[in-house]
Amino acid sequence: MTRKTLKAAALSILACTCLAGAAMAETQLAPEMRQKAFAVARVCRTDLATYCKGVERGGGRIAACLKDNAEKLSSPCRSALADIRQQ
Repeated sequence: MTRKTLKAAALSILACTCLAGAAMAETQLAPEMRQKAFAVARVCRTDLATYCKGVERGGGRIAACLKDNAEKLSSPCRSALADIRQQ
């Protein structure tokens, strides 16, 4: 997964789980929020490649893909997503 795709995935995940709006994926994020998003994307890297490989970036589609596949996600990925939702 390229750095650009990883960044897009992180922003999408964060937008869906933390900011609760698809339009927020394009919003400038505070540095600490960006770091959290990248951390989640790193933890979920394998899950993203497995379940969301062909998903187009933007509009919360990657986050929706992860949500649709929530039962299949690895334990670390599920935990990382849960942690970001609680903050």
